[in-house]
Amino acid sequence: MIIDFHAHIYPPPVAAKILPAARRKLKVEVPGSGAPQDLLGHMSRSGIARSILLPLAKGREDVSRLNDWILSVSGEGLIPFGAIHPFMENLEAELDRLDDCGVRGVKIMPLLQEFYPDDKGCERLYEALIKKGMMLVTHTGRDPLEREEVFGTPERFARVVQCYPELKLLLAHLGGMRMWDESRKHLLPAGGNVYFDTAYVSFYLDEMNMADLIQDIGADRVIFGSDYPWEIPGRAVEIIQRLDLSEGEKEAILWKNASILLE
Repeated sequence: MIIDFHAHIYPPPVAAKILPAARRKLKVEVPGSGAPQDLLGHMSRSGIARSILLPLAKGREDVSRLNDWILSVSGEGLIPFGAIHPFMENLEAELDRLDDCGVRGVKIMPLLQEFYPDDKGCERLYEALIKKGMMLVTHTGRDPLEREEVFGTPERFARVVQCYPELKLLLAHLGGMRMWDESRKHLLPAGGNVYFDTAYVSFYLDEMNMADLIQDIGADRVIFGSDYPWEIPGRAVEIIQRLDLSEGEKEAILWKNASILLE
């Protein structure tokens, strides 16, 4: 049983807009369509039992509408997390609504939403999540573009960890996409409620360096993520299976750690 903790699907009009734009601007391949049925097909072919859906709302006004859609298409192994923006007015009410629907966590992306995670204004979000026992999944580090401002650096997230040790935090892309030296410096040794996912890392780290970073973090804190539709889930699974790690470490990454977080 494999659990993919980092997958994205999109409403058809959104997919038709952002996927071609990503191909042009980011100059990356997008092997998936972003449709629920396409993801389910990849899951079936790859032995993935459950995928965590991570919706991302760029604007505050997009949050509730996107959450409505993600809730409507979940099921059949598609587990919804919620979109959120830390500065939206009705943040607590939206978290209440998600919590009432059984949603276990929310996703943010400082790079896209353009905020600093250690900004004092984010404390509403962190404190509300702690109170509800909900998890925060966040993009960390860069993306394929060379941007002037990263926003969600490992150093800034280290401050969040220090200030909010009770926050259940999953740092995507092994703690800092294309910033893994900073991730090691500021986020390790990891402890408490901090976890890391493997999404999209293999495009920038070879298997030896990826395995080394996972062992530095500790396999008990690393969770498999494919980043579908930006990656083929089956390829992402095969990479984890090829890493120079013990079978126990691979099992922890591919499903055991995730199943504990979802209990």
